[in-house]
Amino acid sequence: MSSAYLRSLEKQLPLPASKPKVPPLETRFLAWFNSLPEFTRDRPFSMREFEIALGSQGRFISPMLLRLGWQRLRRWSSQGSYHRYWQPPTRISNSHFNCHHRASRE
Repeated sequence: MSSAYLRSLEKQLPLPASKPKVPPLETRFLAWFNSLPEFTRDRPFSMREFEIALGSQGRFISPMLLRLGWQRLRRWSSQGSYHRYWQPPTRISNSHFNCHHRASRE
């Protein structure tokens, strides 16, 4: 087949749809977190909740949360098992303040 014929066929093919640009994970996270009602932001969060909200995996979300000042904690049960959760920076600073404030009153 002639190359001119092939070029004409290629021109007739529809262009592949370009994927829309996905904002960076941190931008998506901050938009999601700031869209939550204020009274629901100051609480522990599970990684699963972040994965569902952001459509990403924990291995990508975890380093971002650490950069943003979040703290990874565990809640132990009497059977020795634990539940992992993430504490937002506002809650960390509030609990840090409360611990020092209580200690100074004693």
